[in-house]
Amino acid sequence: MLLKKIESVVIFVANIDEAAAWYAELFQTEIRRENSQYAFIKTPAGLLGFHPLDRKCPGGVGGTTVYWEVEDLEDAIKALEKRGAVLYRGPISTSFGARAAMLLDPFGCTIGLNQSTEQSLHALASDDRAG
Repeated sequence: MLLKKIESVVIFVANIDEAAAWYAELFQTEIRRENSQYAFIKTPAGLLGFHPLDRKCPGGVGGTTVYWEVEDLEDAIKALEKRGAVLYRGPISTSFGARAAMLLDPFGCTIGLNQSTEQSLHALASDDRAG
């Protein structure tokens, strides 16, 4: 297969130091730097990188949203709101029965949250077998 796995997700922000610090505290991990234009942290899902926004990648709403699996959607929303995030969309129930919401972090970027249910997990597993 040409594409093996997601290596990293990069967020384009005005201030990479502030954004990296916010997310490092959220994931309780250390900030690492490749150079002055790129900082990153390790998360359970892989690397989360921070790069200065520019004309090609202006950051903020309208780009790609990464959805993180959470145990309790309402608790996750409340915890992120306490850290300065703002609810942007939802919460909703998806067609497969999961619960989802989107928040804006303090840097104007989106954070997706997903709380799977037995129904949604079954629907996704059934879809895999059909393909």
